[in-house]
Amino acid sequence: MARLRTIRYIIGAAFGSMWRNLITTIAAITTISIMLIVFSTFLAVNDTLDRMIDALGRRTNLVAYIQDDAPPSQVTALVQAISSRPDVAEVVFVSRDQAAAKFRNTLSELAEILDIIETNPFPASLEVRMSDPEGLLPLADELRLQPVLVEQVLVRADVVGRLLRVSRLARLGGGILIISLGAVTLFVIFNTIRLAVFSRREEIEIMKLIGATDWFVRGPFVIEGAVIGFIGAGLSSIAVIVGFARVGPTLESLVSFLPIQTQAGFVTNLALFTLFVGVLIGSVGSYFSVRRYLET
Repeated sequence: MARLRTIRYIIGAAFGSMWRNLITTIAAITTISIMLIVFSTFLAVNDTLDRMIDALGRRTNLVAYIQDDAPPSQVTALVQAISSRPDVAEVVFVSRDQAAAKFRNTLSELAEILDIIETNPFPASLEVRMSDPEGLLPLADELRLQPVLVEQVLVRADVVGRLLRVSRLARLGGGILIISLGAVTLFVIFNTIRLAVFSRREEIEIMKLIGATDWFVRGPFVIEGAVIGFIGAGLSSIAVIVGFARVGPTLESLVSFLPIQTQAGFVTNLALFTLFVGVLIGSVGSYFSVRRYLET
């Protein structure tokens, strides 16, 4: 029974504080909502960018030409070793006859050259498609260290280098933006709760004098921060869902070449994640704001 009264007091005190500081509460909810809308938009853009980089990485292949006198058993072992790498998506062995046939089909106007020379000038090769472009250049270096099996390795190092630089910059920029948005939101929550604590400072001092625990004092403010974060995140989630419903199909048709996610599942997960982030930041910001006051 006592625990139930405590819970009722904590919840009632939280909503009472929000009502007494209504203007500050509304300002905090509005700021958090705007920050989380930007945050959600960035996550959607970052997802599209990641998909573009992954698609480009999968299209960036490596071709290793095999020595004509390479033992077949060692070539088979090499194919198996490359296929077992976690960053490799697919390894295709192209025999000399398959290479000649591909040349005839692709450049039929030059097929007579093969009839004239009466020999097959094409070497066998391995075509490697990566699942992670980070491993492409190291794999090329490893293959070049096997001259008994590999005659030549062809890879567009300049293209791969640019792709990796774009990927790293995108991840770095994304991390900085996430940290910045989180810091701003925490700052808003922190100062909102500090105002609420200041307005109830005498009540808190009396509770501490009669033996109230820190959690009893802290509880209403943590609940208040969580509710503010929940409402702000809820508004931003609604804005995200409505925005995707209104803009998504049009945007997808205008830039169909970009892998933009507009499916209901993706939008729902994004909205739920935004809601979780709002509640988490609200609770954490409130906890540290009251903790700092209690320590002083």
